[in-house]
Amino acid sequence: MQNQSKTTVFIFFSESQAIAFSEAARTLLTWAGTNYPATCFKLAREYIARIESPDHKIPLDDAHDLLALLGTCCMTTQHAQPTRTLWSDCVRILSQRMNDMPE
Repeated sequence: MQNQSKTTVFIFFSESQAIAFSEAARTLLTWAGTNYPATCFKLAREYIARIESPDHKIPLDDAHDLLALLGTCCMTTQHAQPTRTLWSDCVRILSQRMNDMPE
C-alpha cells in the first residue's frame, strides 16, 4: 500500500479582497435567521477569520464549505434582497480568486 501525501491547495486574497469578502460575509451572518444553526455560524466565522489573517488565505476545500455555509445563511434570513447582494459579492470574490489559481 502506497502512502500518498495530499497537498493542501490555498486560495490567496489581496488585503482589499480579504476586507471586501469578510465585510460582506460578516454582514450576511449578522442577518442570519433563527433557523441558521449555531454550529454553522461558528464554523463560518472561523473560515472568515482565516481570510482576515495576515496571510489572507484559506484552503480550497474550506472555501467550498464556506460558500455552502454562507448560502445556507442567505436562505434563512428575513432580509432577502440585501443578503442576496452580499451573497453575490462573496461568490464573485471567491470565484475570481479560484479562477486566478494556477493549474
